[in-house]
Amino acid sequence: MRWQGAGSRVGAPDPAGRPLARVIRHSTRRLRLAQSQRGLGLVGGLAALVAVGTLLLLLPISGAGRSLTWNEALFTAVSAVATTGLNVITPGTDLSLFGQIVLLLLMQLGGVGFMVAAVAVFRLVGKRVTFAERLTLRDSLGLLSAGQILNLTSRVLIAVLFIEALGAVILWLRWWPQFGPAWSAYYAVFHSVSAFTNASFDLFAGSPVAAVGFPTDALTLLTLAGLIFLGGIGIPVIADLLRYPRRRAVSLHTRVTLVLSLIHISEPTRPY
Repeated sequence: MRWQGAGSRVGAPDPAGRPLARVIRHSTRRLRLAQSQRGLGLVGGLAALVAVGTLLLLLPISGAGRSLTWNEALFTAVSAVATTGLNVITPGTDLSLFGQIVLLLLMQLGGVGFMVAAVAVFRLVGKRVTFAERLTLRDSLGLLSAGQILNLTSRVLIAVLFIEALGAVILWLRWWPQFGPAWSAYYAVFHSVSAFTNASFDLFAGSPVAAVGFPTDALTLLTLAGLIFLGGIGIPVIADLLRYPRRRAVSLHTRVTLVLSLIHISEPTRPY
């Protein structure tokens, strides 16, 4: 007779009378099912976000001069949520102010993650976040541990909004003399979010306010490049860097991401 541990026999029944091997298989099956359900929940949430964005972009108030077709609205919503930067319209001329704000929100939710936004709303209204929702949030952020996930999510969200706000202020100050205080503020917020989320939508093409086209001065390009870099390294890296002052260490994923990102940026500029 083979024994394992202290006084527990392999194949011994659990208190409910089931063999231990069957209990382990049942628990493993339930764990896999829970993981697949969380994955389906994330996909379903993204699909719902795309559907809502598509319907909002289809509204006559979203178009400038004409309403978007269903395939234009769907493609634009998917591109904004997935932050791909692909588009079949010119946002500066084909979308009204309302449509551009919808596009801005889709970029922000797609870049930060709808689960982060949902948890932030839950905490603001005092709703309890369940353990399953914490695990889904962990999966959506690409983190390995669910420990202190709510506090970490709050710090990440604050850091993201601070970075975007800082970029918007710099762009606003730079564009103010050219576009005026109101339009420069709106353009600064839109392009700061677009750059940080790597969505790459712009409002300058065809815009009557910006007849000279996209600004190409050094400060504008450096600010946008910095936002693109910080958004491109990903939320897991940002979360790891936020924990660095306390842990004095970063993960292998963060080190590899930062090193490879710097190599990819510096290599094209190296003289040959």
